[in-house]
Amino acid sequence: MRYCGMCGRPLHDVRTGRERRWVSVMFVDLAAFSEVTRDQDPEELRDLADEVLTVVAAVVGEYDGYVDAFRGDGLIALFGAPHSHADDPERAVRAAAASLRAIERIGAQRGIPLRGRAGVNTGVVIAGAIGSGRVRDYTVMGSAVNLAARLEAAARPGEVWVGPETFEAVRHRVSFEETGPVTLHGFPDVTRAYRMRPLEEESPTDPFGHLAFVGREEERARLWADRDQVVTSQQPRVRWLAGEAGSGKTRLLHETFGGRAGATEAPTDRLVWLRVGVGEEMPWSQLASVVFGVDEAAHSVATEQRVQRTLEALLPGEPRWHREILASLALLEQATWRRLDRRSTDRTSVAWRDLLAAYAGTLGGALILVVDDDPGAASVDQFVSLLLEKEAPILVVRTARLREVPSGVEPVHLAPLPPEACMALVRQLIEPAMVPAARSLVEQLGGTPSHLIELGRALSLQENVAVSLSLASLLQARLDRVPPSARQLLAHASLVGERVWDGLLRELSPEPQGAVFEQLVAEDLLVPVAGSSITEQREYRFQSELLRRAVMRMVPFSDRPHVHVRIATWLEERAPLALSEAIGEHFRLGQVDDAAYAHFMAAAEQLVSEGALGRADALFERASSLEVPPSLRAQALLSRAQHTLESGDASAAAAQVARAEPWIARSGPEAHADLSEVRARLERELAEARQGANAPADGASTSTDAATAPEAPDVSSDDPPPG
Repeated sequence: MRYCGMCGRPLHDVRTGRERRWVSVMFVDLAAFSEVTRDQDPEELRDLADEVLTVVAAVVGEYDGYVDAFRGDGLIALFGAPHSHADDPERAVRAAAASLRAIERIGAQRGIPLRGRAGVNTGVVIAGAIGSGRVRDYTVMGSAVNLAARLEAAARPGEVWVGPETFEAVRHRVSFEETGPVTLHGFPDVTRAYRMRPLEEESPTDPFGHLAFVGREEERARLWADRDQVVTSQQPRVRWLAGEAGSGKTRLLHETFGGRAGATEAPTDRLVWLRVGVGEEMPWSQLASVVFGVDEAAHSVATEQRVQRTLEALLPGEPRWHREILASLALLEQATWRRLDRRSTDRTSVAWRDLLAAYAGTLGGALILVVDDDPGAASVDQFVSLLLEKEAPILVVRTARLREVPSGVEPVHLAPLPPEACMALVRQLIEPAMVPAARSLVEQLGGTPSHLIELGRALSLQENVAVSLSLASLLQARLDRVPPSARQLLAHASLVGERVWDGLLRELSPEPQGAVFEQLVAEDLLVPVAGSSITEQREYRFQSELLRRAVMRMVPFSDRPHVHVRIATWLEERAPLALSEAIGEHFRLGQVDDAAYAHFMAAAEQLVSEGALGRADALFERASSLEVPPSLRAQALLSRAQHTLESGDASAAAAQVARAEPWIARSGPEAHADLSEVRARLERELAEARQGANAPADGASTSTDAATAPEAPDVSSDDPPPG
């Protein structure tokens, strides 16, 4: 219904909140959980499942995914909804592998052979809230979700299986092997899947580390000023470095403090990374590799002696701290604390605090300790607080997304790169011939470094499938920078066409104040143009046709007819003649064929008056193809015949009259009489035209062979069967 059945008010408010999105879905489940835990008490079983799911959910959060639902002893996670990144398929695959490692780690701690399995698939889904009343949850639905579940069920313990689309998107950065022929219920066309090869344990490498660093001069200067301050004052300090995923936090720190070629850092500084996994305690072994220069996996007498010598040099006369540090590295048995020795502060943390402070004092410069952890981890917060109590040239840099920075803290914020820096980065990855195309895309994607690198990678590939997947993810990630209400307005505006007007945008806006529309303009997603085809209306265009088509693909098919009717109604009130063809098309897409018919006919008549007979002919054809009463179809065909005849094409006119015959026969009595009269007149004019064409000119033959019969009528598939 277009109007309320009770009060007659137009039902023009479309707020489903649903979107068609490109999403990577991850299913993780415990393998053979019932058999492994058969002898456990129900409460222990519940605690174990709760611990596993909590840790796996945190792993999903580390990769900036979204936990969609818990399912028995597993979970479903989304990468690409409700927010997305340029590399969501890769994030999903790596999160799946990290989840399986976390599950095995929990099993090892409890002494049980606990293993998981995972499935990842990428595709288009419908995303949004589902339910009614107060019970409404965000989720996704579609065959891509079901295929991910089938892949997870088919995988063996410890394996990550991915679907064809995921494989195409990430095969250049993650190693896979074919699983061999598979049979997946409900997916007869999917006969092969891909098994992820084991990754080296926590050995991330940057495949684009060879690219020259561009931009970020101001951010580097602020970090270097912090370094100078701790060296001068010999007092530790903490600096938060905030940026969304892919903004380049790691690369910035390497360029500023890591001793790369061309950098200006002092050689006496030391950059140390402390990575704390979800649910893990402080990884003292990572610090040991820096302070003692030993492999965290090497447990030998020589290692213990080396550590002991370093401890005596850095912490002389502190045997209790020596014991705590050796025990934390499993080089000495952990002593049991007596009741009187218990303290609120962990003694191991205090011992390592004193050791790091002493080590920093030997450098002659600064110790740059980068803490990359799950925000809010108590062990990390406690250790950083202890470091700040000690006099030492230590700069602690904590990395986080902007929303994770504690309140009251002013971070170094990595904003998008400016256009010239964006192009400087992309040029390093593409051929010169691709620069014009890249420039247009860079303007649409914004200045996130990972997006730009992904763009360069996509443009340098030859496979069309991989390119389309990359660009789809990139554009979706760009659109996710605006709130859902603004994205919905932009999606609905994309259905208008290449141009849109401010009044129509306010009409379509889910918020009447207009703030949503203004935000789209501020983000340069909509760009004002000079002049306007509608009086007193400011006209806008999309930043590019590529962006418009990308956002249009996000509109659910079920929402489109209603939005098209709203667009047509607004245009009908303001430019019924000038935009008749566009109005008719919106009514047609809105499934209101009777209104579309009137506007197509008006537009066709206007085109005839302007001499554009070819375009008019096409509009008459479209009008006659609509689902309207037979009399209207016949009228469109007879009008087309009239104008075709006037243009001198009697054969084509006769064909249209013949096509109108069955529709005239099916018309009501009054319409039948009027249309029959029009048909009879056209037939007389056609006969006169044929006679005129057959009349011999002076000196021409009078043979009847010169007369030609009319061509057989061209009956289209829209015509009814005879009778």
